[in-house]
Amino acid sequence: MNDLRLLVTVATTGSIGQAAVELGLTQPSASRRLASLERQLQLQILHRGTRGSTLTPNGRLVVDWAATLLRATQQFTGSVEALAQERKGLLHAAVSTTIAEHYAPSWLARLRREAPDMTVRLSIGNSSEVMSMIESGRVDLGVVESPEVRPPLKSHPIGTDDLVVAVLPEHPWAQRGHKVLPEELASTGLLVREQGSGTRETLNRALAAADLSTSASLELASNTALKSAALAGMGPAVLPAIALARELEIGSLVAVELENVSLSRPLSLVWSDSADFSSDAAGLFLSVAREDRRAAGRHGLQMAS
Repeated sequence: MNDLRLLVTVATTGSIGQAAVELGLTQPSASRRLASLERQLQLQILHRGTRGSTLTPNGRLVVDWAATLLRATQQFTGSVEALAQERKGLLHAAVSTTIAEHYAPSWLARLRREAPDMTVRLSIGNSSEVMSMIESGRVDLGVVESPEVRPPLKSHPIGTDDLVVAVLPEHPWAQRGHKVLPEELASTGLLVREQGSGTRETLNRALAAADLSTSASLELASNTALKSAALAGMGPAVLPAIALARELEIGSLVAVELENVSLSRPLSLVWSDSADFSSDAAGLFLSVAREDRRAAGRHGLQMAS
């Protein structure tokens, strides 16, 4: 490609010497490269004379083709560079429902302040769906609250949060000093998230540790809907503490005291081997998700170091 550029420059200037100067070459080097090009093409493309170099008829055709090729190459290179630059400021991410409702808004607000030109495309699903999006390449990375990230995905903990079992104040479990045992929890119809959510998986694993299983009276893919069902008296709801913060604060729902049941779970950044963390967008998202200490303190989220 450089030899073609040299040939086009010779045609423009009418001189091998002048073309060499413009391209930062010595005249002998330019002459050797043009002779090599003629041998490769098996064509004479220049008449060399004491008054300069002129194109042969074949040479004029080759120069026209070379100029077209060089313009296309320049356009291709410029387009690729523009795409790469755009990619640095574009992030395709997915987050689980709880993350989307309670943590992602503050992360996105900070991203907007620190990188106003960045574009974030955020998809929402339960933890299992987020991992599937990453596996299929639909998104670059994700944040989930599942106790386990399925292989071969990579993960890094960015914090933990807790689930609570919440009931109306008049519910027997709300009595002061009453502790709910695993057996009692497992034998009661609970208001729970759907299978595949990090919330449901955390509950299932906690009960499975005592060789018990979850008994669901209502399954919904919405924290808000389950909270409304609990407020309507449909039964105990198992939800993230952050999703019930307002109701627990004003006392419309009460957090049940559990015994021998741990409902703590990790929040994890998840990605595949093909993820590109060299992009400005991905790097900044990772930084914001890990360093949002104000949100952690405000909502009771314990952040990992």
